[in-house]
Amino acid sequence: MEDNRVTARNVGDVYRHIYRNGTSSRQMIAADLGISLPTVTQNLNYLKDCGLIFNAGEFESTGGRKANMLSIMPDARLAVGMDVTQTHVSVVLTDLKLNILDSAKTHVLFRGADDYYEMLAEHVEMILAKNGVDPERFLGVGISLPAIVNELENTISDSKVIDIPDDFYGQMQKKFPYPVRLFNDANAAGWTELQARGKQQPMVYLSLSNSVGGAVLMNRVYTGRNWRGGEFGHMTIVPDGKACYCGRHGCLNAYCSARVLSDFTDGDIRQFFYEMKTNGNRGYRRVFDEYMQYLARAVNNLRMCFDCDVVLGGMVGACMEEYIGEFRDIVKELAPFESDADYVKICSFRTEPSAVGAALYFVDDFVRQI
Repeated sequence: MEDNRVTARNVGDVYRHIYRNGTSSRQMIAADLGISLPTVTQNLNYLKDCGLIFNAGEFESTGGRKANMLSIMPDARLAVGMDVTQTHVSVVLTDLKLNILDSAKTHVLFRGADDYYEMLAEHVEMILAKNGVDPERFLGVGISLPAIVNELENTISDSKVIDIPDDFYGQMQKKFPYPVRLFNDANAAGWTELQARGKQQPMVYLSLSNSVGGAVLMNRVYTGRNWRGGEFGHMTIVPDGKACYCGRHGCLNAYCSARVLSDFTDGDIRQFFYEMKTNGNRGYRRVFDEYMQYLARAVNNLRMCFDCDVVLGGMVGACMEEYIGEFRDIVKELAPFESDADYVKICSFRTEPSAVGAALYFVDDFVRQI
């Protein structure tokens, strides 16, 4: 006879079933996990007592009694994600479903100095205090950076976009009474996109922000042997071409960073697209046409390497939905094997994806450890 006691393994499996499906029922859990209804009921009661799940209504009847609809309690645990860039800092407070409960963005130049680190800590404390976050429900602070980050050891092996000191992680640990983790910004954004899509299919995420980066996602982020996987911004697009901040020439970053466009509108990428479309600025349109030509070369190369969807993200990707058909036509002309380019997608998560991805580490770890 099956042991109906509440066990750590059963509790975790039941919770993860509900979490991954969005909603579930007692009967669905029993059938999918192969455990008895009495065992499922005991585990559900335990999870309810812990404040982790709740009854969200009833499923439509299929002929018998309506089944209770179970869902996770989104705010049972909360996490903060922070995106640190050369020119600004974004902070988001997220729940277990990655809903952004609050956010703040401050325009400030990065400095490897104690007062800057103190400012980062104050931003987190302010958002926690403003939302009355119970420390018992708070998971930690994830920080995304435009740098090559060893995410296992929380060390920075290379940082050319901004000069991040070697002791950055140590400084952050001193400032926060919570767990802290560091992440590459593009990896974090790509992981958020994969979660938002809800599909564990291979995907390449191309981050088109003030620097170009990316992530290769195959159920998880492929970081490579030296944590440099997805550094698409340093693919050579034009031999001996424009100078890149890395010291080389012809890198994708020199041709397809958001600054190629936003420098025309004082750093405001949305203003560039507004002027181009609404005000019909033909000069901006020519710049954008050239931008798409270079971007198409990169996308075609990525398709040839990985044979999967290529998702355009970052600041530019979030603005390109209206132009995706036109861009696919450009890419299609470069493709040797395909008659269309429907594999090129626009990112579905467009609000602070790097910051949310940094917070996602703690959410994912909580769900896995239950």
